Amino acid sequence: MVRPAATGPQVCLVSDGKHWGFPKGLVEPGESAEAAALREIAEETGMLRSSLEVIAALPSSEYGFRRPNRGALVFKRVHHFLVAAPEGSALHPDPVEIAEATWLGFDAARGRLTFKNAIEILDAAHALLTTGGITAAP
Repeated sequence: MVRPAATGPQVCLVSDGKHWGFPKGLVEPGESAEAAALREIAEETGMLRSSLEVIAALPSSEYGFRRPNRGALVFKRVHHFLVAAPEGSALHPDPVEIAEATWLGFDAARGRLTFKNAIEILDAAHALLTTGGITAAP
């Protein structure tokens, strides 16, 4: 999610208390990936769903991880979207899901992201915003 700012577009990052990344979650039955992205962003950041707009699809990412103490290997595919929020949007993270949320410029966000695939998604979003003629304003 991005928002316009006087210093250039800012990116929303969230932390679970250990890792920094983007808001994301599960697609519910009968829900499109795009609708799920908007719902999850609104739920995790406390922003109004009606204030958010998908402006472009970004590359999806795939990864696997092992559940702690269970041993099960889980594979995930995450659909990413460039979502615009209004300038000056405040974040009110859901403390059940999110330990911290912040707006950062692209360079600062790149330095804070935990996982390589998140950096690749950030770079794709930045390329769309700087060379694709897309603005961060909804």
